[in-house]
Amino acid sequence: MMRLRLPARLESLAAFFDFIAVRCAESGFPLPRTKEIQLVVEEAVVNIVRHAYPHQPGDIELRWRSDASPGRAALDIEDTGVPFDARTLSAPDLTAGLDDRKVGGLGVFFIMNLVDEVDYRRDGERNILTLTLAAQKPPLDRARGAAAKDDDALHFPLQSMKRETFRKGDILFRTGDRADKMYYVARGSLLLPELGKVVKEGGVIGEMGILSPFLTRTASAVCEEDLEAFTIDKEDVIRLFNTDPSLAFRLVHLCIRRLIENLRAETEAKERIQSELRIARDIQTAMLPRVFPPFPGRREFDIFAVMEPAKEVGGDFYDFFLIDERRLGVVIGDVSGKGVPAALFMAICKTLLKTEALRGLPPSEVLDRVNRTLIPDNDSMMFVTVFLLVLDLETGDLQWANGGHPPALVSAGPGRFDFLPGPTGTVLGAVETCAFETRTRRLAPGDTVFLYTDGMTEAMDAEQRLFSEKRLKAGLDQGEGRDPESLIRHMRSAVRDFVRETPPSDDITMAALIFHGPAGRGRADG
Repeated sequence: MMRLRLPARLESLAAFFDFIAVRCAESGFPLPRTKEIQLVVEEAVVNIVRHAYPHQPGDIELRWRSDASPGRAALDIEDTGVPFDARTLSAPDLTAGLDDRKVGGLGVFFIMNLVDEVDYRRDGERNILTLTLAAQKPPLDRARGAAAKDDDALHFPLQSMKRETFRKGDILFRTGDRADKMYYVARGSLLLPELGKVVKEGGVIGEMGILSPFLTRTASAVCEEDLEAFTIDKEDVIRLFNTDPSLAFRLVHLCIRRLIENLRAETEAKERIQSELRIARDIQTAMLPRVFPPFPGRREFDIFAVMEPAKEVGGDFYDFFLIDERRLGVVIGDVSGKGVPAALFMAICKTLLKTEALRGLPPSEVLDRVNRTLIPDNDSMMFVTVFLLVLDLETGDLQWANGGHPPALVSAGPGRFDFLPGPTGTVLGAVETCAFETRTRRLAPGDTVFLYTDGMTEAMDAEQRLFSEKRLKAGLDQGEGRDPESLIRHMRSAVRDFVRETPPSDDITMAALIFHGPAGRGRADG
């Protein structure tokens, strides 16, 4: 006996379908019959998900028991939800008009007519639905004596449908339109641009709108070439159901097959995107300095930095590098937008900033040159805020320039941090003719500089209050005197305690630098 137990959720359907496909193949069931059994399982699982567990989560277990006779098997479908015996439902009257027909029971009617026997028992807390299966489908609607028909094709009654012609480029419907008509393509082809799918001759679209009139189109349909199609609306299909109930089976079968195909395609696409985002994040993270201390043997300073993206890939960045033997460059930036485009633009900006800074230029000139480089080819109109500082490790002279970024803070005495003064400047990549200004001050041994992105001060709690510059400064004042790594972890804890369970809306990046003075270079380790 083979079994599969999964949570009672619609997302489990794909795994249940695969389980049935493997078991049917092992038992010698032909593919059309396998699809019918998948339809039965789909109907049973959906009913359990919707009705068996109304107030709490649960599981569904499938058990496949092969019969000693070739081409026969039994399938148990078990749950621990609300008791329900499907056999107690009366069969729907398919000859009644739509207004006179009782709602419900059609799904159970499908199950009854697609399996040989249906048995139900309540065993303690368990519902066990047992279906006896054969490789050949039983006669359709055995009580009415109707003959079975091939389910591999819909065999549309074209004589009952309306013939319509369309020209290349015509739009049959758009996303959001009411889905109340089905199309059978007799000649030509259709493109569904949002799905990247082409429907060719013999294909069908719009079948979901026939079975569920409340749905709207989830994609547009555009004629790739001159098109001839046969159309039928919902009311005409209902009338055909009354005279040929097997059409309903075949139409539902087509819908289930489409749903399975779409589910698999969406799952594969999501997995591919997630994989690409993980790779992009790994590449992005690898571009940022991650080894601390970064310059073994240098004792004039300590530095530490972190970047936490709000999504898989972010737009924040930081960097630090020795310009020469006595000057250290530190930069922090925030690219507009999020995700992969921001990460790509970030990589460009980070590379340009380091390249220009290594020329030994003043910070304001570095920002000006990078800004002029970004603008000509910036068709996407992205921009970046940047704060760049250069520290002379011999004298403690600190130079900085601001390109539209939150200003850095520097310790200005025991338990007190102040913002570095100067104009905020203009973001890079937006305006070609803008001026940047270099400011200067001297650090004393023991002074600490703290840089951050606005994802920190704009972090919100459940009441949509901002962490704010006031809380930032207060947190730094409380953490004064710590080493850079401890200071950053202290501030990260302060933000987390403030926002609690509120998910981040922006990347959070921090960098801290403490200047020990030129004498620090000769100090012994330890």
